[in-house]
Amino acid sequence: MGVRTAAWLLAALWLAPATARADRTTIRCDNLSTADVVVDGVLDDWGKQVLGRAGTPGDGSIELRCSWDGTALAVALDIKDDRVVRVRGKGAEDRVDITITAGGRPVRASVLPSNNIAKSKVSVPARCAVADSQQPKGFSIEARCPASALPGLSSATPSLELSIKYSDSDQATGGDTTDVALDATIELGDRKDLLDDFLKTVKLRRTDVRLDTLAELDPSRKGKERIVAGGTVIGVLTDQFAYVALPAAKPTDVKKVELVPLGARGEQIVSAVIRQSGNGGSRDLLMLWSVAGGQLQPLAQIEVKKELGANVLESTWRLVKGTKATELWLEPKPAVGFTADTWNEIPAPDSDGILLPWDNARGGVAYSIKGAELVRRDLPVKKR
Repeated sequence: MGVRTAAWLLAALWLAPATARADRTTIRCDNLSTADVVVDGVLDDWGKQVLGRAGTPGDGSIELRCSWDGTALAVALDIKDDRVVRVRGKGAEDRVDITITAGGRPVRASVLPSNNIAKSKVSVPARCAVADSQQPKGFSIEARCPASALPGLSSATPSLELSIKYSDSDQATGGDTTDVALDATIELGDRKDLLDDFLKTVKLRRTDVRLDTLAELDPSRKGKERIVAGGTVIGVLTDQFAYVALPAAKPTDVKKVELVPLGARGEQIVSAVIRQSGNGGSRDLLMLWSVAGGQLQPLAQIEVKKELGANVLESTWRLVKGTKATELWLEPKPAVGFTADTWNEIPAPDSDGILLPWDNARGGVAYSIKGAELVRRDLPVKKR
């Protein structure tokens, strides 16, 4: 069964929906039960399929296998090297460093493999297990870590970032230490399938997606939620998905979708700017949603621009940190064409009306979150 050493490695991150770098491979682990993996460093529990490779066989190389079943991640590393270097006392030795991120604090482990003159040395993150064993041409490492031990991992996390570095030391024989690196984005199959189901339901392609990220959105849920926007749809993905259809005639009428840190405890809220046209003119709406119970909850829609021919009314908006809460300040820009005498529009009942630069009662509106509600406060008129 080889040399057994209880321990493990791992780390955590987001990943916002992951976009792999040119030097990073994207893999999807097997969906074998991780409970069936005996963490003894011997790879007899694993099939022959290798999901990632790096280095040169015989001179220091890595072969990666992994399994994700929704409850834990199991990893197997087959390190092929004609000479495994360990030393008595101080000196350069062979070493494997592993990091996995899932959205929070990285979790790391290092393994100095056993050979005929030294036992294994392993750093051990809590609740995880690792073991190594000598092999005829190198050594192997086997590890398993429960999902609950990966900081930042939530039901919406679409992938993990895995980094493996094998420091292959030949200094004991007069050579140098060579680093062999294998970086991979581990696509979590169950979360990828949920995204595919969402896109199919709302009739979007992956190329239609304009925003895909993880953020603290829902104070009623632990961890981050995934927000995906494309076309005229915004969706929130957790262990299921929910979405809203924007009141826009076509995707190009959706001018912007972004997250705003306006939540009562720093949570992000979802904002979108859409353009609606008709009757010879147009208006831009700033729409705001919070997320609760995995659902998008409408907070407000606010007119921020009105155009009629060459005449324009428009508002600016910015975040202002107050003593009690962060506020979203909307203030009117100088009018173009329109005047107090020529403006005769009745405010629309479905939104907060456009701010008027000639309004002597208020100089704008400040919006903040109190509980689950959006609170409005009039701003004083600036001295002219």
